[in-house]
Amino acid sequence: MTFHPWVRVLLVSVIFTVTASAADRKRGSGMLQEDFPFQGACISALFPGHNVAMKGLAIRVGTNAALLFDTDLLRMAAGWTGGYIDTHGVAFDGAHAAHPKIVGDQVFGCRVGPGWANREGSFVDPRPEPFGPLENKWCRWDGIYVDGMNVNLAYTVLGTKIREQPGVVEHDGEFFFTRTFKMEKAQSDLALLICDVEGARAALDGNTVTLTTGTNVIAVHLKGAPGKLEIVDSSRVILKLPKGARASTFRVAIGRRPAAGAQKVPAILEQLPAISTVTKGGVAHWPQAVITNGVRNTSVTPDGAYATDALNAPTDNPWKRRVRFSGMDFFKDGRRAALCTHDGDIWVVSGIDENLEKLEWRRFASGQYETLGLAIVDDVIYTSGRDQVTRYHDLNGDGEADYYENFNNEVMSTEGFHEFVFDLQTDKAGNFYFAKANPVNGGGAGFGSGGGNGAVCSHSGCLFKLGKDGRKLEILARGFRAPNGIGVSPEGQLTTSDNEGTWVPTTPLNWICEPMQFCGVINKLTSKELSDRFVPPLCWISKEYDNSGGGQVWVTSDRWGPFGGRLLHESYGRSSLFLVLEEPIGGGRRQGGVVKFPIHFTSSAMRARFNKLDGQLYVAGLSEWQSNAGKTTGFDRVRFTGKPVYGVSALKVLKTGVQLTFTQPLDTAFAADVQNFSGKRWNYQRTAIYGSPEYSVEEPAQKKRDPLTITGTQLSKDGRTLRVDISDLKPVMKQTLKFNLKAADGTPISQEIQHTIHMIPDAKRASR
Repeated sequence: MTFHPWVRVLLVSVIFTVTASAADRKRGSGMLQEDFPFQGACISALFPGHNVAMKGLAIRVGTNAALLFDTDLLRMAAGWTGGYIDTHGVAFDGAHAAHPKIVGDQVFGCRVGPGWANREGSFVDPRPEPFGPLENKWCRWDGIYVDGMNVNLAYTVLGTKIREQPGVVEHDGEFFFTRTFKMEKAQSDLALLICDVEGARAALDGNTVTLTTGTNVIAVHLKGAPGKLEIVDSSRVILKLPKGARASTFRVAIGRRPAAGAQKVPAILEQLPAISTVTKGGVAHWPQAVITNGVRNTSVTPDGAYATDALNAPTDNPWKRRVRFSGMDFFKDGRRAALCTHDGDIWVVSGIDENLEKLEWRRFASGQYETLGLAIVDDVIYTSGRDQVTRYHDLNGDGEADYYENFNNEVMSTEGFHEFVFDLQTDKAGNFYFAKANPVNGGGAGFGSGGGNGAVCSHSGCLFKLGKDGRKLEILARGFRAPNGIGVSPEGQLTTSDNEGTWVPTTPLNWICEPMQFCGVINKLTSKELSDRFVPPLCWISKEYDNSGGGQVWVTSDRWGPFGGRLLHESYGRSSLFLVLEEPIGGGRRQGGVVKFPIHFTSSAMRARFNKLDGQLYVAGLSEWQSNAGKTTGFDRVRFTGKPVYGVSALKVLKTGVQLTFTQPLDTAFAADVQNFSGKRWNYQRTAIYGSPEYSVEEPAQKKRDPLTITGTQLSKDGRTLRVDISDLKPVMKQTLKFNLKAADGTPISQEIQHTIHMIPDAKRASR
């Protein structure tokens, strides 16, 4: 059985489970950092009920305790001692149908639901689907400030700005989790959920609540608040703050205590609460720079026109951090770039010049939830992750982010291990674009069977547009499985790729040409009306060419050879770069194919940008699952050397065959010899099973490729345009054409084109 490359990691996870000890998994085998205060992920607590923070922040407090904050619901989901979180999940050890869980002794928890009441005082969850944030007019997650190991959670509740600092106090062997708040004047009546203790006997004594279950007592103590604690249904503790309550700093402490003397408050908790001044910037976590060098001419095309240069990544770093580049962009000066990693870091590299002799890398940010896209706007870094689009602020100019601002977090995320949010691109107007995967089941087939496989929601498998101010989120297209990369042209044309699997027979290259376009992947929420509107891709790409697509990029440079304004496609699975040969067929739709650039990369080709300073193409990638990449990560430059380019540059379907345009005049004799050409064609089937075999065009029930019959050729007077006649040309999902030719100056030209034919023109059109 064939499995999708983003899904075959299941085998890796099995190997990991067998070979790694429990102690190694608990420590995270170096995947988690002990000197940084938080990590974003979908995280499970032990209680109450099915307590999962879909967009969780595991926050270290003290030396041996942690808290879990849910940024969708603004609730403190759990507090525990004796550990942190495990590293079971696709972004950590590669496991399917899993995500991190807390490790240690959980002390308290809050069941899933809003952490602050609405204007009517209700904690009932009103969301139509149990995913995504509450309405902004009720609760809005603003972001997180970082200062050393201290963090401040910033959010707005019913118009009131609040900062919250999680912490812990250890006293005589007892742990008290603290939530210290700095609140502006209350714009409305407010109610904060403190904890849920099911089946408890509750008692209130002034500013202290005790909740007893058997021999276990949870004590909640309030200090300095312009409000009071209340008990609801003998199991829930809330804090009520009246409208107009003064701006204040106050603290809530939660601890597990012996039954005897549980109401006696330790003196340390009677001290006046204080909150750190993190809004001015914090101390640097990673002041050391990592120095690497570049290596020029790591590969060169046969014609010598293009060369790759490797910008060596900071894989050997003082923090032993895994580096897997998943997004990149350039600052205005062109000598610096920012790259994010799937592990949630951002690195900034400087020293990008012609020779690449000294590259200086600085870690800029960390702890993010599966960052798979990055864009820089006005020298400010943005990333896309499973939880949100984040905007980063260096408040004190020390080269590290101090405030991780929620630019927009409206995209829904479930427990699904496969709900990647891919790429981050912008258009000329400043709008942002990204795509979201469907919640694939473990093993690869089907969507959203529950638990760690997640649930299908209305954001599953969509292409999104986000306004430049971060306020308006729109769905532009649906029907994607795992669109690992998109493209946005200078004129705003959108493209995506996808990966083989359910309803995706092989890698497609989608040209987005109509509003709410449906690109083929059907889940349980897909209506028949929508599925009937399937728009076939510009082309299908066979597995040996691209078994797992990456992003696309338009050539915006006039210093990168003869391909200005053209579209390039990147392959994650085959670590390759392709020129896209596309032609219009009416109604805004396209057909066409790809031809490979004969160059090699350090790792996969997943994200690419042109640098305005030198006009060259830079490509970043990673290797986590099925890829032929040589290394775990890479950052390469594809440099035009100025030498003549020899190869095909355009493709057009004619009534009797195809027309190829070349960058250089061809040798007449070689172009006339049909023995220099060969090709095959075949179809696929789009079904609910995983991928598709290759089916004969002549005998549709047979699984095979049919050979093409080349009947003749005709070369134009200028020697650059060649008509290749093909017997019985038909619409087909995949057709290949190989040729071994020579240019007029004797330079060999050996290439293979893969393309899709949706439409064959009539004789009148073909004659024009």
